[in-house]
Amino acid sequence: MSEIWFSGLLTSYRPIAIPLSLLLEIAIAIVGVLPSYFITMANVAVFGIWWGTILSIAGESLGAVLAFLLYRKGLNKLSRGKSRFSTSLGKRMAQLSQAPPIRAFFLVLAFRLLPYMPSGAVTIAAAASRMNIFAFTTASTLGKIPSLVVEVASVSLAMRLPLKLFLVLLGGVIVIWAVLGLIRKKSV
Repeated sequence: MSEIWFSGLLTSYRPIAIPLSLLLEIAIAIVGVLPSYFITMANVAVFGIWWGTILSIAGESLGAVLAFLLYRKGLNKLSRGKSRFSTSLGKRMAQLSQAPPIRAFFLVLAFRLLPYMPSGAVTIAAAASRMNIFAFTTASTLGKIPSLVVEVASVSLAMRLPLKLFLVLLGGVIVIWAVLGLIRKKSV
C-alpha cells in the first residue's frame, strides 16, 4: 500500500513533509498517467482533512500548471519536425487551436470536475489548444476543488472502514464498473 508508505515518509520527515508532498504531486502531474489518490490519502492521514485537502489542491494545481507548460513546449517542438508523426501532430494542434478559448476553459473545467479522471489527458489537450496559462490555471484549479473534495471524502471513509469491508466494497464497485462497460460496448 503506497499511501501507508507515503504517510510514514511524511511523518518521518515532518519538517519537509509539505514540500515533499508538493514535489510528488508535481511529478505525478507531469508524468500524467499515475493516480494521485494515494498522496491525497497520505495528506489527509498526516495533516488532517482540512489541511490535507488544501495541500492536495495546491500540489495538483502546481503540478497541472508545470505539466501544461512542459507539454506545450514539447508539443510545439515536436510539431515543427519533419516526420509523419510531427506533421500529424501539427495538424491536430492546429485543429485544437481553432476552438474558442472560452470553450477550452469550460472543457477543462468540466473534465477536472470528474474525480479520478486522468489529468494528463486533460492537460495535454489544453496545452495543444490556444488556451493561455491563466485560463488553464483557473479552470483546472476550480474544477479540481470539487473533485478533490469527493476524493478526500472517499479516502476518509476508506480509512475508517475495516480492511475486509473496504475490499468487498472495492470489489463490488469494480464488478459494477465492468458490467456497465460491457453493457455500453454491446449497445454501441
